[in-house]
Amino acid sequence: MYIMKRNFWFCGVASLFLCKAHSQKFPSYGQVSADELNMKQCIFDKNADAVVLLDEAVSDYNDEYNLITNRHIRIKILKEKGLDNADITIPYYRKDDIEMVHNIEAMVINGQKDGSMQKKELEKKFIYRKNVSENYGTVTFALPDVRVGSIIEYTYGSTLKHYGYLRDWYFQNDLPVVQSKYKLYIIPGYEFTYRVYKSDYLNTEVKPDPQNGRISFEMNNVPGLDEEPYMDSRQDYIQRVTFQLSGKYGGSTKKKYMTTWDELTKEWLGRSDFGAQLNKDLPGTTDFIAQVKTSPSSFEKMKQVFDYVRINTTWDGYYSIVSSDGVKSVWNKKKGNSGELNLLLINLLRAADLEAYPMLISERSNGKVDTRYPFIDQFNSVYAAVFIDGKKYYLNAADALTPPHIIPQTILNTTAFIVNKKAGGLVEISDQSIQYNDNVTVVAKVTTDGGLEGEGLMQSSDYARIFRLHSYKKDSAHYISEHFKKAGIKIENFKTLNLEIDSLALQHKFDFVAPLTESGEYKFIPMTLFSGLETNPFISDKRFSDINFGFKKDITAVSYITIPEDHVVEALPKSIRLVNTDKTVDFSREVVFDQTTRKLVVRVKINFKKSFYSVEEYDDIKEFYKKMFDLLEEPIVLKTK
Repeated sequence: MYIMKRNFWFCGVASLFLCKAHSQKFPSYGQVSADELNMKQCIFDKNADAVVLLDEAVSDYNDEYNLITNRHIRIKILKEKGLDNADITIPYYRKDDIEMVHNIEAMVINGQKDGSMQKKELEKKFIYRKNVSENYGTVTFALPDVRVGSIIEYTYGSTLKHYGYLRDWYFQNDLPVVQSKYKLYIIPGYEFTYRVYKSDYLNTEVKPDPQNGRISFEMNNVPGLDEEPYMDSRQDYIQRVTFQLSGKYGGSTKKKYMTTWDELTKEWLGRSDFGAQLNKDLPGTTDFIAQVKTSPSSFEKMKQVFDYVRINTTWDGYYSIVSSDGVKSVWNKKKGNSGELNLLLINLLRAADLEAYPMLISERSNGKVDTRYPFIDQFNSVYAAVFIDGKKYYLNAADALTPPHIIPQTILNTTAFIVNKKAGGLVEISDQSIQYNDNVTVVAKVTTDGGLEGEGLMQSSDYARIFRLHSYKKDSAHYISEHFKKAGIKIENFKTLNLEIDSLALQHKFDFVAPLTESGEYKFIPMTLFSGLETNPFISDKRFSDINFGFKKDITAVSYITIPEDHVVEALPKSIRLVNTDKTVDFSREVVFDQTTRKLVVRVKINFKKSFYSVEEYDDIKEFYKKMFDLLEEPIVLKTK
């Protein structure tokens, strides 16, 4: 197994007062070597379908202090599966003309039998622009005549309004990268702090050049990083450098920006799009708030306000930590981004005399928060933190399905920051009391034609209820197909109960017909019908990331199967119990057959007493899962008389 450990360092970079810096050209564009053209395999990532030979960029500024970045990317196609990398998408900010993408050039380079190179440039008419949303757009193009062995490369420029939009630089992506280089010119009179996240086994070359107001970064031979089961975010493990404005010079004075968490609190509470949006009177809510105040308990008040906001507003699908147009405008439109809805929620909670504060969060998919430095870009949304009788509740008005007494699963095992001078600060979020509970009951019989038919009941409570509701409400047909119609199983009369009652378990009731695997006169009955334990997720020899289930888990599957008189139970797996090294995962299997009643009872149970396992614990989890799935794959064998 390969384990990646994370490391980083900080360094402040202050520019001198320089003259205008010039836009950059890349002399290497179109100049590939014979070794690159003849490459058959990436030597440090041999399973790769394609490899990034070069990814380089320079960020500079003009007389208006716009942020100008020029980028050059070269990719080698190694296998048929890598051909999709010839379809290029460049995202950009389109709202208020914040960003312009320009000077796009692209070409395909193919080797010829005589050893020469054929270069084919992309025609401008095949470059397309699309408005994806109000905020974002894309530039797309597909390179022609691409095959295994081709080299594709492209270059483009990006002009952003100012350095406040300075992006992080990623040395790593899903493809391996041979060479990644980034050079940043610092705008005169400003200071930026940077952090480099890297694995211990990879070297990063950092060259500060304060004399010329610039800094360069380079990393070589970086393996690709794939998504791994129960991985929080690639962001947590990807090799990268991040930036944040930390100071501004004016004459002999220097103004600092968010260099401590207290300074972050002060600055954000003073912002017009954040702190100034608190304690607002929202039109048309006076009667509702008066009614809420008559409730006997603070928890009930919180629940009423939370439901009121969720019912009367709609999330637009975007994440933000600010409300650009103001919460009153959002309330009038009844629609907003995640930050706007939750700032609005905080206003109504406070109006109901509840202690509520904005909480900056980084959802699990966004990446972990580094508590050692207050980088605001670590956070992707705002939630409401409510204090009642010494207990903290974390609410997300953009989540229509999670009740207020349950912490949203998107922030389990994360660090958040409550923005308040007295009650605020960093907070570790986890839930040790509520877990994921699935209970599956199957009552079936073996049919004369060699199949299995019967009824199924799935009951899902707490986090299992929320998890399944999200999938079911998004696309019920896909949900049923993915979770129930596997291996040729037919589902009929599918019913879902308790959709709108948070306090009850979500129930799925259904009839099913399942084929049984046969070999001659033998039939094989599986033990994991509808349990979700059909596939082992931990089979990789190497793992980069921690395992974060988010919540503790308890899964129980019980099957009652009637065996006809013309069949004999030829082989019955033994009842057994299995635990991992630290006894935090407990698996048990019970199999009993009553010859008199012809009833077969199979009970499978797995319990996770811990929700998070570090990457160093992967070997133990991998070995446990291998043993468990070996046991689960032992079938019950029937023989026809």
